[in-house]
Amino acid sequence: MSRLRIQRIEVKAFKAFKHLDFKLDGRNLLAYGANGSGKSSLYWTLYTFLQSAQKESTEVVKYFDKDRTENLIYRYASDDERDAAAIAVTLQDGAESIGRIYTLSANQQDTLNVPDILKGSLASDFITYRILFSFYHFRNSQSIDLWPVFEQEMLPFCQGTGVKDIAGLWKDIQEAKPFETSVALGESSWYRKKRYEKFDREVERFNTTLTGVLTSITKEAQLFYDRNFSQKKEPKLDIIVGMTRPTSTYYRDKHFHLAPAIGFEIKMDGAPISRPHAFLNEAKLTQLALSVRFGATLAHLHDSPFKLLVLDDLLISLDMENRMKVVDIILSETFADYQKVILTHDLGFFNEFRRRIGGQHIHWSFQHFKNPPSQSGSTLKEAKSEIQKAEDYLNGQNLDEAATCLRKAADDSAKRLREWLSKEKLPPGEFFSLTGNLREAKKRLLLTIPKQLYEKVLKGTPIELLQKLVPNSVADLDAEVGLEPAERGKINSKRGTLRKLLTDTHWKAMENVRLIDDVLATAERVLNPGAHGGDTPLYEAEVVIALDLIQRLEKCLP
Repeated sequence: MSRLRIQRIEVKAFKAFKHLDFKLDGRNLLAYGANGSGKSSLYWTLYTFLQSAQKESTEVVKYFDKDRTENLIYRYASDDERDAAAIAVTLQDGAESIGRIYTLSANQQDTLNVPDILKGSLASDFITYRILFSFYHFRNSQSIDLWPVFEQEMLPFCQGTGVKDIAGLWKDIQEAKPFETSVALGESSWYRKKRYEKFDREVERFNTTLTGVLTSITKEAQLFYDRNFSQKKEPKLDIIVGMTRPTSTYYRDKHFHLAPAIGFEIKMDGAPISRPHAFLNEAKLTQLALSVRFGATLAHLHDSPFKLLVLDDLLISLDMENRMKVVDIILSETFADYQKVILTHDLGFFNEFRRRIGGQHIHWSFQHFKNPPSQSGSTLKEAKSEIQKAEDYLNGQNLDEAATCLRKAADDSAKRLREWLSKEKLPPGEFFSLTGNLREAKKRLLLTIPKQLYEKVLKGTPIELLQKLVPNSVADLDAEVGLEPAERGKINSKRGTLRKLLTDTHWKAMENVRLIDDVLATAERVLNPGAHGGDTPLYEAEVVIALDLIQRLEKCLP
């Protein structure tokens, strides 16, 4: 199946955007920005676009009609800009030379019942930090009720076992209003009774469907948790998501019905815990919440050429180690078919996510939401790494600025290299110098190489000569008539191991030691901002060499 991807997003006078024209070109998006910079506006732009495929025009145009109180028009827009408020999304698959543009505005809805977008609205997933808060914002004395967040953020993407999806069933129940309808039609008590009975049948159908949906979610949530978060040393943890109160039938004397309640409980080594938010810490609750939310995604996979996974500040309650576990999940084959949009206010997390992407970066766009000046609207700007900035400055012959960017990149890489080799994080808030981090990293590397081997064999010896130190031939062993074939085989195997140590394991460590020495030498001048003034200006060749060294230093990291 060919995959539809978003090529371009144009937004006029909607939410925080005065005018956004962003070319995504089919890539995934990783973007950061401070709260209020426009991240959530992009989230709701994409959500509104997809959901519009299954909504009547009156439910969509209200967001763009300046005369409607429900409008989401940019607050500082002029009258002309308000009239032109719109969302336009260009979709294209690999087989098409020209994309298809779909527009939403006060007088246009190109998406209604379009098969690819309709399927995409069910196959896609939108997840915000609110889903996590819903698991632990209850008081200790209260039981968790997930229905409010389930109705808003999960129900639209769930599929029941019947002909109509569960969101459609719930919508019918909400809109039925049997008493008001019967009175308006002037029906007799007999017809009114029949209307009530029909309503009750729809409620029972919904409850049965919801039970099946929650059973599927529980199963997938458990698998997700066991695969990604469960620890051998921890007690066995079982997830239970189910209705604690079904949707009520119609109260005929008071003319209303009750929405369902969805409980969340766990078992720990078989012992039931009815209020996990009063028992577990926030990090563990976040792991469970993520398992339930992604379980809902995986329980109701829809076949569609167009799939979006949009995450808005989802992982703010997790420490960096657990965040990166989730990043690995997002980058795994599980979500390979999705075009991903990841939004965060945490620059540190943005940078770690970007590093994790690594060699796949050509499939990603890295952007920064700019805090909008008054009345100018939010904008997106490419978020370049310090290395990329250095390359730009170097190309523009601004050598001092290029060197400053390289120093920042070197500081970051040296710190991470030291932490990786020592297998522990440096204390936050304390200063560690570039040279200090590099020397500690070098010390750790040298610990992996026997000292005499380093000093007398590896140091200064080209790899071509190292490869000749241990012969790859067994000819000399053939002359040893007393050797049994098995012994000859063992010796040859040991030679292979020794060759690998000399030319691979120890050689790589040696190469990294040499690289650190070269960076340390460069740190005295190119990477030292205090050395850029005076009578000795920087030369382009010096900065080019420093750029190559820092790029190689980054590649040392996993």
